Amino acid sequence: MQLGVAGSRLGRMILLSVATGVAAGLAAKALETGVQVGVDGVIGRVVRPSAPDVLEFKGSVLLLPALGGLLAGLVVAACCRRTRAHGTAVLIEAFHRERAELPLGDALVKAAAAALLIAFGASVGKEAPIAVLGAAIGTAGAGLAGMTPRERRIFLIAGCAAGVGAVFQCPLGGAVFATTVLYREPEIEGDALMPSIIASVTSYSTFMAFGGYGHRLLTGTEALAFRGPEELAAYGGLAIVCAGVGMLFCFCLRVFGRFWSRTRLPRALSPAAAGLFCGLVACGLPQIMDPRYEFVQRALDGAFLEGSRPWLWWAVLFSLVVLAKCVATAAMMGAESAGGLFGPVVFMGGTAGAAAGAFVEAFFPGAFPETLRESLIPVGMAGVLSASLRTPLAAIVMVTEMTGSYGLIVPLMLVSVLAYILGRPWGVYAEQVNGPHESPAHAGESVVSLLENWKVREFMEAPWPHVASPGDTLPALVSRIPAVEHPTFVVLEGERPVGLVSMRDVARAIDLKHASSVIIAADLMSPPPQVVRPGDDLYGTLELFRGHGAELLPVVEEKGGRFLGVLARQEILRGLRERFSEQRSHLLREHAGLAALAREGYIETLLSELAVPPEGKVERRPPPPEAVGRTLRETGFRGRYGCHVIAVETAAEGTLAPPDPDRPLRADDVLVVIVERRAEEAVPPLDGGARTS
Repeated sequence: MQLGVAGSRLGRMILLSVATGVAAGLAAKALETGVQVGVDGVIGRVVRPSAPDVLEFKGSVLLLPALGGLLAGLVVAACCRRTRAHGTAVLIEAFHRERAELPLGDALVKAAAAALLIAFGASVGKEAPIAVLGAAIGTAGAGLAGMTPRERRIFLIAGCAAGVGAVFQCPLGGAVFATTVLYREPEIEGDALMPSIIASVTSYSTFMAFGGYGHRLLTGTEALAFRGPEELAAYGGLAIVCAGVGMLFCFCLRVFGRFWSRTRLPRALSPAAAGLFCGLVACGLPQIMDPRYEFVQRALDGAFLEGSRPWLWWAVLFSLVVLAKCVATAAMMGAESAGGLFGPVVFMGGTAGAAAGAFVEAFFPGAFPETLRESLIPVGMAGVLSASLRTPLAAIVMVTEMTGSYGLIVPLMLVSVLAYILGRPWGVYAEQVNGPHESPAHAGESVVSLLENWKVREFMEAPWPHVASPGDTLPALVSRIPAVEHPTFVVLEGERPVGLVSMRDVARAIDLKHASSVIIAADLMSPPPQVVRPGDDLYGTLELFRGHGAELLPVVEEKGGRFLGVLARQEILRGLRERFSEQRSHLLREHAGLAALAREGYIETLLSELAVPPEGKVERRPPPPEAVGRTLRETGFRGRYGCHVIAVETAAEGTLAPPDPDRPLRADDVLVVIVERRAEEAVPPLDGGARTS
């Protein structure tokens, strides 16, 4: 049966990963088509961003980004909630702190708004809208499947991988990016890796089915290769350049973020103002409006490098384009515009590589072979991507897939890692945390791991002695109440559990004015909130405890549903305490005392949610001397002694349940009471001395 449960979970995971991939692939294709049609129909009619032209002051170039920013800002302000993070940072924030809750409607609106911005020439990317939309698709599917927040986080990542893998045509890179972008350190969210790969492959296949296979971000890179160790010095210098570009971009983002917050423009108008600034920059350098990397492609091909202009001119142009792209993108993102920065970062990286090659050629003619100058362009993409987003592994894989530059794997690895090391303190995503140990999403990871491996059969109590039939009377139930805390009767019809009778139910029946011995268990019981089976894991079972507010759950056979026993929440807590007590003893031997104390405090915090504060305990006691001869009503019993009398056991009359509030108490009576916890220390004991159970 355990294999069956595991197989069912695996099957559900694969099915949802495939469904997420198909939906994200279709969404990516729709976004890509919208961007292509929009660019051709709007900004492509007034400017040629792939050309090396500069200082083209046109009213359309100046105003179109502002118009796009205004339209997109109005749509987003009217339809979407305001968020603290923007772009891809939204899904990072949702993973760590928002229980993987991403509104699908907001993601759809922002994707459409981003396509509008790009079509009108704004310097933003399309990866953030599709990454967030894919993540929202994944979490929506997980929500419909009734999955836990932990499982929703896995499909948030899988959806992100599907979106990025499709729109940038890098299925493995999309999976690696989605599982590593959450952290500043090179950590991988391992639980999400397999769903991410499945979703990304499915999404990529769906996307490419509509547009044909074999397209790459850059062409002509397949023949580029690493030629020998003498090239390492050049790539080492490029890594420094890439880290510098990443730092510059981060600085620009911070400056414009503070600037737009101080202007206090309405939310809908900030993107329009940023678009106007972007248009002004584009009048000087229209290359920043290039969403297709055509300018980078022409620099790689050398299409406009041949001519009378010296290499220094090209080096300065490439450098100015990098600076302009940094400033324009930072202005748009700081104004909370829809869109992302992944695409602009890749563009900056390729242009920075072209600038580095041009500078070397200008000052050291012939020092680089032509193939090395060309190789700096895709390698620069990976370097700036790694430094800015703090994703060295993803940068290596993604650029290799996007450009087909498999022969450059050595410099890609070198530059990505060096640029990451140098630029890591200035990454653009403030929402990233150092590692899983700092993420709220991983709080209690060791507890969760234990609960997923422990099974109900290890903690169930069988046989369970407190059972009843639907026809058992209230006095019969009271007479069988043991002197323990929280006795709960499982009501069986034949061999199947049909209800539970707790002390709350008994106490409510006692309070009824006309209650009598005709009340039976069927009248008192509440249906069992859920049944569990011996092979179920305790992590999923705890969700049932939490969702239904139950203290114990009936355990039934895997097949047939015959009652076997019960699983009490307190037994799970006891098992965890025993395990962590053992771990604490090891810590005391292996580490300093402060570490053990810190661990203990952390564990107690984690376990506090599992424990349910007890309501009280059932005891049998003689009446207090001063109450003999007086009625329960006269003594104000509950208020004075903090006890709820649920029955009186007498020698002559048997068990009186409920007790008659107007019957005088006798010295030989035995009171069956629920002692309220909050009153144990605040009221005098019933017998005038120590309490006994």
